[in-house]
Amino acid sequence: MFLITKKSSLFFLLFLVLFSNLINAQENKLFNCKLINSKNKTPLPFATILIKNKAKGLISNIDGGFKIPYKLKTLNDTLVISSIGYTTKEVSLSDFDTDIINVITLAEKTEILNEVVVIASKKKIKRRSALEIFNLALEKIPENYPFTPFSYVGYYRDYQIKEKEYLNLNEAIMEVFDPGFALNDFNHTQTRIYQYKKNTIFPIDTIASKPYDFIKGEKKISSNFNIRNENGNEFTILRSHDAIRNYNINTYDFVNRLDFNFVKNHQIKRLPDTSINNIPLYCIDIYKALDNIIVNGKIYISKGDFKIYKMQYAVYDNRKPNKKLDTQEQSFGKLLYEIILEYQLKKEKMYLNYISFNNTFEVLQNPKFTTVGAEINYTKSFDPISNTYEIIFNSFEITFNNILSPKNAFKKSNYKLWYRDKKLKIDNIKVNKDKVVLYLNEKLILSSREMKSSNEKIENNINIKVKNLKDINGNLVNQREFISYNQFREFFVQELKINSSKPSGTFFMLKNDPIFKNQPIAPFENLSDYWLNTPLKTD
Repeated sequence: MFLITKKSSLFFLLFLVLFSNLINAQENKLFNCKLINSKNKTPLPFATILIKNKAKGLISNIDGGFKIPYKLKTLNDTLVISSIGYTTKEVSLSDFDTDIINVITLAEKTEILNEVVVIASKKKIKRRSALEIFNLALEKIPENYPFTPFSYVGYYRDYQIKEKEYLNLNEAIMEVFDPGFALNDFNHTQTRIYQYKKNTIFPIDTIASKPYDFIKGEKKISSNFNIRNENGNEFTILRSHDAIRNYNINTYDFVNRLDFNFVKNHQIKRLPDTSINNIPLYCIDIYKALDNIIVNGKIYISKGDFKIYKMQYAVYDNRKPNKKLDTQEQSFGKLLYEIILEYQLKKEKMYLNYISFNNTFEVLQNPKFTTVGAEINYTKSFDPISNTYEIIFNSFEITFNNILSPKNAFKKSNYKLWYRDKKLKIDNIKVNKDKVVLYLNEKLILSSREMKSSNEKIENNINIKVKNLKDINGNLVNQREFISYNQFREFFVQELKINSSKPSGTFFMLKNDPIFKNQPIAPFENLSDYWLNTPLKTD
């Protein structure tokens, strides 16, 4: 028999609270993982990671990273990892550690043989051409894709990358209610947002997060292309670039209508066959050259039933080679946009697995080297007899935000000074670190009326123009440059729900309003079953 006193009961209650918090903290923990190629140790992006014997999963990030909830380890779950061209691998979560990045390797699969030409009874079986394969895939879309309602819950994010650093990362858990391919996606598909987060772990760049300046092109621009449906929010824009879901409407250049324009607009040819999960796939190369534009991509189509599993489509400006990329991509030029989407097979139909839309844009930056202050030295006197003012300008001191380079700093023609519309002559120049002093010897006689019209403030009527000056780092004064960024919009399915219809009621996302501003957040009982696959932060 135990005797519980008031003191011991309080201690016991405190213990239960702390123990409960500890358990909750562990359940909310995530394993950080990274998927790499076993041969060359490079990251494997967009690989499918499924939880074995469950309907849930996720997709690896562009750096190969992904996160798995700790609570799955307590359930002794196993991950099934697959990617086109790689051998499918199973990994037990019991070996994972929350204190490190768990690295998983995936091996490239030996290419399976292409179709063999067989001669029998003097009859030759013709090898299918890329055009024949693609046309069969188009013809079978009504057979291979769902024309009845379904839904999927997934992880959405949009962000920018500048010099390999994530910026302005927004994340959400959303459910998409698709009525089926028979109906227009934009008009009939509805989305509910269950959770959203503005990620503050990564830097915030307020200029890069502003809307595109399509009209004036002065602040944030996408060079040589416009984004369709630019009035919709980022998720709406992303879905409109799924050329398979929107196969019979205009999507983006130069795919346009997949069922009508694609073959006309591109050169296609067969590449060596490959596979995913032991399903043999045709691989078709996509190419187009038009003026300064080059298109390169691939389509993966299953043999026998001609289902489109994956589509990669990238558009380059070949006037701007990107020296940071490998030799082949350098020859294509600067990436303008790239769309990668993959579908998954479920009960004989193909459903979205993920879609990623990446485009480059430029942001006009503030000058690195500029003036930060100015001070004029002058004397002013009044002659009551002539009713005039005499102004003698002695010097004008300009302060910059960095130390000046002596070259060109002493050149008088690099400075222009005016008092109202009168140009002031510079006699001598002195440079001292971040300051330039312009010595003047100018005398002006102004009538009372002229003085009154200038509000008697001499400083307000001085104008200066500075050019050709550089700081010690080589930055030109007042020069503004466009800096290149990459914009990503991505959606990764975590759970597919077949034969799931749109619920009644409200709480649906407003398609033309920003995702993270005053959108309705729908109630959801099982939110803990899904998680934000936030990119790994590199120091």
